[in-house]
Amino acid sequence: MADEKSSWYNHINSSVIDKWRIWPRGLITLYGIMFWRTTEWFMALPEPTAPQSAFVSVIVGAGAAWFGLYVGSGGKKDSK
Repeated sequence: MADEKSSWYNHINSSVIDKWRIWPRGLITLYGIMFWRTTEWFMALPEPTAPQSAFVSVIVGAGAAWFGLYVGSGGKKDSK
């Protein structure tokens, strides 16, 4: 077992995952898919009602807030 060759996956730890920002990127991708599907659904409605319009507005508003959090959560640079 001690002779096992070192691979890239042997060196991944939580700081590397944080650096790559896997979770935020995955969640923003899932939001994009949800936004797309919601838009398709809404545009296919023959006569949208006010509650349906409000639902789409909430999805779009949540996306603006989520994107703002995503952009603002980037790694902090040291000023040293």
